[in-house]
Amino acid sequence: MKKFKKMLAGLLGAAMVLTSFGTPAWADGAARPNLPTIDTTQKGTLTINKYEGTDENTSNDKPLAGVEFTIWKVADIEQDTSPSSNVGFKFVPVSTLTSLTAEDFKSDKTDADKYTKEIYDKVLAKLNKNKKVEDGTLDGAIKATTKIDDTTGKASAKFTDLDLGLYLVQETKAPSQIVNKTANFLVSVPMTNEAGKAWNYDVVAEPKNAAVYAGINLIKEGTTIKADGTLETVNLAGVTFVLQSRPTGSDDSVTWTNVGSYTTESDGTINVNDLAPNDYRFIETGLGENNGYILNGKPYEFTVQNDGKIKVGSKKPTDIATITADNEKPDLKKEVKNGNTYENAADASIGDMVEWKVSASVPSNVDQLEKYSITDKMSSALTWVEAEAALNITYKSNGTPVNAETTDYTLIKPTDNQEGGSWTIEFTEAGKTKLKTNNISSIEVTFKTKLNEKANIGSAGNLNDAQLDYSNAIYPLVDPTNPNDGKKPGEDHIKDQAKVYSFAIDMTKVDGNNTATKLEGVHFDLYKYSGTVTEPTESDLKGSGKKINTTDLVTDINGKITVKGLENGNYYLVETKAAAGGYNLLKAPVKVVIAQEYSVEKKTTVTKDAEGNVTSTTTVVNKTFTGGDENNAGTYSVTIENRKGFTLPKTGDIGTAMFLIIGIGGMLAAVYIMLRGRKRA
Repeated sequence: MKKFKKMLAGLLGAAMVLTSFGTPAWADGAARPNLPTIDTTQKGTLTINKYEGTDENTSNDKPLAGVEFTIWKVADIEQDTSPSSNVGFKFVPVSTLTSLTAEDFKSDKTDADKYTKEIYDKVLAKLNKNKKVEDGTLDGAIKATTKIDDTTGKASAKFTDLDLGLYLVQETKAPSQIVNKTANFLVSVPMTNEAGKAWNYDVVAEPKNAAVYAGINLIKEGTTIKADGTLETVNLAGVTFVLQSRPTGSDDSVTWTNVGSYTTESDGTINVNDLAPNDYRFIETGLGENNGYILNGKPYEFTVQNDGKIKVGSKKPTDIATITADNEKPDLKKEVKNGNTYENAADASIGDMVEWKVSASVPSNVDQLEKYSITDKMSSALTWVEAEAALNITYKSNGTPVNAETTDYTLIKPTDNQEGGSWTIEFTEAGKTKLKTNNISSIEVTFKTKLNEKANIGSAGNLNDAQLDYSNAIYPLVDPTNPNDGKKPGEDHIKDQAKVYSFAIDMTKVDGNNTATKLEGVHFDLYKYSGTVTEPTESDLKGSGKKINTTDLVTDINGKITVKGLENGNYYLVETKAAAGGYNLLKAPVKVVIAQEYSVEKKTTVTKDAEGNVTSTTTVVNKTFTGGDENNAGTYSVTIENRKGFTLPKTGDIGTAMFLIIGIGGMLAAVYIMLRGRKRA
């Protein structure tokens, strides 16, 4: 009995070795006979409950699934009742494991705890030097992996139906956060229960591991590249990402697995913690309601290292890392030349060549876009005159002009003298690469069209629309585990417009003594004058004014002449032929001032089609429009009176008038002298 107690104490000491790997537990095998001797007819079990943490109290640690353990039987356990036995049991190495001998399992220690420790130390030292143990190729391996038990909540690996003996336990695989695996250890099946009074054939070990984790921050920014190339950046909420991982250093043959899906918060951020050492990548999958931005579906990669530091791209590893993921949104602006500047609106006369400018910003990833093109669509009031259109394309890199070449794009433009035509500039692959390589931030296109007879008069104005068409996503070419693989980008559209106004003069010719009488058949010329003479004569107007009409303006039966398609300015009506019936020609030109005041504002609406493609449409809306007739803004009415009688020269030539007066005076004097002469006779 004394030897049996020593044997139990020795195995209890052996069990305590497990405490260096975690707190062991002994379960009373109630269904098995508790005999003072080992029941060699029994089979044993080994349950390994795995935890992530270092707390002595396993309830404070996290069960760790996915850990693979491999065990090998290295010795049989037998009772030793011989007088020479110090502890009452012995280990006999298995015959297949030639690297161990009977001497490895001997000890002269009389204390059971010291006895088993000495043997375990010698055996482990030999086994740990065994190459087959190191690479896991030792014969007789039995494997099991921890998984969460729904009943106990523990992460357990279970080995059942085991032959009784001493087993080497090795942690052969573990999740990537387990940088340092549990050291190899030995466990005896059976072993004594906690009281040391009986054999326990169901052995439980609870090793622990310290885990390595790190966190990553992602900030989602949206940059609008204004039409002039300047930038406006905001944080984007509601953008969705998938996070994937694979073992560090894997080649392309190793697939990525999904870690989870994330959406940027109101401040545009995603924070992910508890990431184990691995390679990772964020992949953007949706932009939410952030319309007009270009989705970048290519990966943002980073690595969590074994030391817990994070390496993003080529940057040095840091304890805390942030990935800034930026989406770009281009812009388009349409303007018309008003004087020496380009504005949203201008005024012009029919026949004028009106100059327009289209400005479009260039995304920095333009070379990855399937489509990038600019189109301009003219109203029917605008005529393309090839010889005078002067279409010019200029690139700008941070405000500095860069020459464009015709090989950069394809150009489709209207035919000569076409009304309401359009042109399109679509950039080729080489052209998009050039834009990228030269850091082009904006493109300007200037051209001219003639305002024709179809021009709208007044507040409606005459519109010219421009449109930018561009691919709204960048997807990988081939990446089977990328959630964007195989997707085709759609197209977003940005529309903008500018407006040119034109006005009118409405003249009525009446009898000066009876304004109800309208004078038909009166001929006029119309001049625009911007000279310095306050009251220009017909001669002044012919000399430095601009004649508007090419044929005589003649009043109709209602005494009306209407001249449409005029810009702001000072105009003069010159009567060239009076009405029949003895009416006088006007003494001087009649001044009509067109001084239309207008201002516009632009309003933008955004629509989405069924595929999510966005169209941003900006329209020019009249803000103010004052001048001209009360009920017909933009038309300037004037009534001119004529009277019958002698007609003085309308030219204002003082010398001619003087000669005429002197001549008439002389004639009257001659008549007077003649009459006096007759009376005397």
